[in-house]
Amino acid sequence: MKTRIKLHFIIYIAVAGLFAACENEIPYNPGQQEPLLIMNTLLNTGQTENLVYLHLSEGNSIGYINEATLSLYVNGKQTESPQAISPEEYYKYMQNQLDKEQYEALLKSMRFKIFRLTTALKPGDNIRLEATAEGGKYHVSSQVTAPQPIQSLQVDTCTALIRQWGSMRAHRQYHITMQDIPNEKNYYRLEIVNNKDFRCVIYTDNKDENGNYIKDENGDYVYTLTKDTVVNYKYTELINREDVILTDGHITNSDDDENAMFPNIENKYNIFTDNRFTNSSATLKVYTPLYDDNYEILQSLNYTRCYLKQTITVRLLSLPETYYRYLKALNCMDDDDYDEAIMEPISLPSNVEGGLGFVGVSSEIRYTIDMPDKKWGWW
Repeated sequence: MKTRIKLHFIIYIAVAGLFAACENEIPYNPGQQEPLLIMNTLLNTGQTENLVYLHLSEGNSIGYINEATLSLYVNGKQTESPQAISPEEYYKYMQNQLDKEQYEALLKSMRFKIFRLTTALKPGDNIRLEATAEGGKYHVSSQVTAPQPIQSLQVDTCTALIRQWGSMRAHRQYHITMQDIPNEKNYYRLEIVNNKDFRCVIYTDNKDENGNYIKDENGDYVYTLTKDTVVNYKYTELINREDVILTDGHITNSDDDENAMFPNIENKYNIFTDNRFTNSSATLKVYTPLYDDNYEILQSLNYTRCYLKQTITVRLLSLPETYYRYLKALNCMDDDDYDEAIMEPISLPSNVEGGLGFVGVSSEIRYTIDMPDKKWGWW
């Protein structure tokens, strides 16, 4: 069982660098040492950027890929064959945080390959990915069909007190109303993204040759902009314990969450089926933190003025059944309450031929809420 969990970890790491009806399942074979190419991606229709990850498994460890190719076919036609993202591009955010020697060592340590797809996929597209590595020594492929999204989404919000960590705390409550896609079995995922962009501006006062402050015709001091940057924070925490659909009828409260005597596998990926509302509508009730405490963030920023633009995006994704089962398996594997000794073993779906991994595709409808802008400044 330990070997099986390690194998899952290798596959899950590839997707994280991005969430019985499947064609096959990841085999459990402790004696297997032959290297296998792993391909992972979670595609979204409508986006102009989707990332595909290639790893090389060597037993229970990750090997080094020197060379790899990727081809995308949509509805039987090849639409893209991108170049792998360079280590310099992938780790560019670390360049100013490490010295030259450490940064070069980091670039050399990149053992996997990442490809950026820019083709905008559409619902109903038949999508095929083919990848090779090490001059064709390894070859994998996967084929999926993008599902149709739901047609309408309504979101109502308010501030509500809920019990969290032993006390009543204010949260943002959401009532999300959706209409099931009719006459078929459907699988969905809910995601709420709180996005905060802090634009930090630093001004330097202007002085003349005598060291005196310069003023304009209105008597106001004249400043020069010396720094203008945007810092982004993204939050996806979601509390779904009161919703009968997202908990599959097992609603709980904060006391249950904190009671170690009764293990409970949380629906961390907020996936659900239409079993309780087939061919009809449903309203989901969930909560997120308010994310209105900006003190620590502002303390970390060096600024003269700071502007905050905050948006909340509610995403309702339609999923194929294999994608739903994949996330359901990860719900268990990622949960501290999962005990392989007393619970059913987990089968992690794989739909990659010739190797390992998972290719998923979703189609979404979204609802965006723009929060009031805020600003801070020393003057």
